[in-house]
Amino acid sequence: MKVRSITKNKGKPVIGLTPSDSLDKAVTLMMEHRIGSLVVTDEGGKLVGILSERDLLNILHQKHAMWSPVTVADAMTPDPYVCEPDNSLEECMNMMVDHNIRHLPVVFKGKLEGMLSITDIVEELLNKAKFENKLLKNYIQNWPDAEHEQGE
Repeated sequence: MKVRSITKNKGKPVIGLTPSDSLDKAVTLMMEHRIGSLVVTDEGGKLVGILSERDLLNILHQKHAMWSPVTVADAMTPDPYVCEPDNSLEECMNMMVDHNIRHLPVVFKGKLEGMLSITDIVEELLNKAKFENKLLKNYIQNWPDAEHEQGE
């Protein structure tokens, strides 16, 4: 599968802004569209950068005096979606896609056991695909010769 087949079928426009737009506008766009990054283009539409949630956290860290009175309770998402250790990766991926989230706390019998990120899932699926690819290549290389089978 090519990237083109994914981007062609997404159906959503790429949301972005210009370098002179305010961070307030950036945060507003991210919240309105429930996205974690914005493309930054010049007036001609040429890509000049990307603004991600991490970029925003970095600037908040640098300017911490302006927001230090805000508490975690003011910013957190209460009662987050969670998964259990025995959930399949497919179940977790579906939950992440359905709710547009990238992190799932892993909870077992009410106790936090870990955190699952979309990157963890992608890495696991990539490793699985590489392993299956290797097995298939090995199988094909050891494929019985068709003429040898007919002679028996």
